[in-house]
Amino acid sequence: MLLPLLLVLLVAAARAPARAEAKCVMTQTCVNPDNVPDYDQCIPEAHKEPVDPQPMTGDGWPSVIGGGNCTNASDCNSKGQCINGACTCRKDGMAAGPHCGQFAIQCPAYKANACCSWQQNQAMAENFKLLASVFAKNSAGGCDACAANLMNLWCGLVCSPEQDQFMQMAHAWPSINYRPDPMTGEEKVKVLEVDVALAKDLTCAVFDSCKNTAMASMAAAMKSSLGFLNYQMQVGAVGHGEYITMRFNASKDKSFDHDVLKCSNYSEVVDMRETLPTQAQLLESIASKSTDDKQCPCGACRATCDAHTSGGSHIHVVDDPISMFSGFSTKLVATAYGALLILAFFWTKWKNQ
Repeated sequence: MLLPLLLVLLVAAARAPARAEAKCVMTQTCVNPDNVPDYDQCIPEAHKEPVDPQPMTGDGWPSVIGGGNCTNASDCNSKGQCINGACTCRKDGMAAGPHCGQFAIQCPAYKANACCSWQQNQAMAENFKLLASVFAKNSAGGCDACAANLMNLWCGLVCSPEQDQFMQMAHAWPSINYRPDPMTGEEKVKVLEVDVALAKDLTCAVFDSCKNTAMASMAAAMKSSLGFLNYQMQVGAVGHGEYITMRFNASKDKSFDHDVLKCSNYSEVVDMRETLPTQAQLLESIASKSTDDKQCPCGACRATCDAHTSGGSHIHVVDDPISMFSGFSTKLVATAYGALLILAFFWTKWKNQ
């Protein structure tokens, strides 16, 4: 009996459809020097057909950090020092290459298999530098966990080898549209429009780590999980040629998900530091080997998303929950019930006449 059963199982396995391999749907093949948008030519691009992810090696990708021959700092592109005839690059999470003229790999977690190009890596390096200055630094009202989470989110969206599982083009190829840029006032900006599905728990956890930072507290548009991420992926991204519309999935299937550092205690970062985005590794409390400083000023974080639909319309934040008895008036309720009883009495009397 066992042999026929084994044969049946083998035949069934052979006929079962193979699981589709992960693919990439977006790339970028140009560079905006100093990450200054040109609003025309250099923006991310949609692949006409999904392509295979590749390792972060080859042309444009750094293979070393420093070590190139030099006689002075200018030989190191002014991004490092010439020490004993060899370039020593600045430890800023940006400079790389033998003469410090390339950009360090920003998303090492995807180094072996990635959808991002070296051009996108360069753009992220510049963006992460800005992001860290805005959202990080615990001692200045920021939150290192927030900055690290945002970098991790962008690394995943741009570099994950499973990009086709959570990202789709919003329009037919090449999915190009024109949007106004609220940041600069430019009325017509060329953008690649994409739709992204995010796991609900991820969006809530990222917002929890960021909601009490100085920047999020000052900007009304960032006071909900939906508003906060919309600001990152639409308002903030238009100038760099992207416009991302988000869907929030209660299920992790077909949606992007990632571990999130909690601002109330992210001491686990000590064991996973090397997998974090390169610039996140250098943030003050993350670079520290102590576990005592792994807490942000937003340490009282709690879950903020208490309801959910895939469209995101029911994701909302309640910082001061209203009690079920808030606004409850016993006099008003008694009056209403009294009026109802009187009405019922006269209705019954009239009906029996």
